[in-house]
Amino acid sequence: MADTLAAPAPPTSPDPNGDSTSDANDRVPLLGRIVAVVIIGALLWFGLNAIEKWPFTGWRLYSTMKGPTAGSFFAYRLGPNEGLHRIRYRDLPDAYSRAPYLLEKFDRRTPAERERVCDSLAKGERDQGREVAAIHIYWDRYEVKLIDGDRVKKHIEHEFRWECAADAKDSSGEKSR
Repeated sequence: MADTLAAPAPPTSPDPNGDSTSDANDRVPLLGRIVAVVIIGALLWFGLNAIEKWPFTGWRLYSTMKGPTAGSFFAYRLGPNEGLHRIRYRDLPDAYSRAPYLLEKFDRRTPAERERVCDSLAKGERDQGREVAAIHIYWDRYEVKLIDGDRVKKHIEHEFRWECAADAKDSSGEKSR
């Protein structure tokens, strides 16, 4: 009879030797499974019990304050009428959004690097239509307290450190339009 089909052959083993027991060799060794379970269990136990023992942690890395005070450098624009105005980076083009990070280690920069940073800030302010006589850098320090779960800052120091970008020379390295 020509209309009958032959029965399909049983599937062959992926092992060239025909050994179907090789599936057991594909499993992670028992010792590896035990070590993984112990590490995961220890992470969970330390985390749930808020125990801080290296390398395990209670996941509280940034949930507590570092100390009672905090300080940073802030840039201010000196206007033509000697008025001091804090530079608001959100009012500048997006390219200036990371500018506050340039001020983090401002005291460790060379005078030429400081001048370039200030010239860039002055250029951004001028491009927004603001008059800039100079850029002043101040060290501001705050007392930080935790009140009802919120960090409350009290201004305790406002110290002038540098004046820069006080001349018409632009050393920012930015292309002029």
